[in-house]
Amino acid sequence: MSECITFKAQAYCKIILHATKYPHCAVNGVLLAKVSTKSKEITFEDAVPLFHIGLNLTPMAEVALAQIDELVSKKGLCIAGYYTAHENLRENSFEKSESRITDKLASNFNHPCLVVVDNMQVGTTWKSAIKVAQFSDGSYRPCDPKRVCVKPEKTFDICNQLNMEEKYYTINDFDDHLDDIKLDWLNPAINEAIEGLL
Repeated sequence: MSECITFKAQAYCKIILHATKYPHCAVNGVLLAKVSTKSKEITFEDAVPLFHIGLNLTPMAEVALAQIDELVSKKGLCIAGYYTAHENLRENSFEKSESRITDKLASNFNHPCLVVVDNMQVGTTWKSAIKVAQFSDGSYRPCDPKRVCVKPEKTFDICNQLNMEEKYYTINDFDDHLDDIKLDWLNPAINEAIEGLL
């Protein structure tokens, strides 16, 4: 069997909450995993929401990535994936999702992942609302959905609960932080809410 790509509750829920907070915008962020060897098996521990205004503003992205990398490396994590939700409700292709960030990931990490939110599935409690591609042989290739796991299984229920409680209003991305530096893009309150439901 192929190596699994696993999303822990904190990573999956933050992706969905970020997309839910800004349904009128494209959003993006990065995914954090334990520092890995050459294996294609990855466990995403957390997600950091980046932008909902200028997804391709290179200077801001570089500042954000440098800050994230510095903080998470102290925790034994690294940036190993990139996620995006398109502005168009029906758009969920990988081709329109690649960016300079995905290019940089491929040069700094073995087999990084590109995750696209399937906007039509956001809000369903019983199945995943993400599609995953993994870098291999020079390009991102869609993964067999059977390789993608969300654990624990009650993560979908947790995500639905957070949405029902409108916790998406409290998630902060780097754009929010640039508007008001008191807004923490590491989202400790969301982390605590997820931990409390596990």
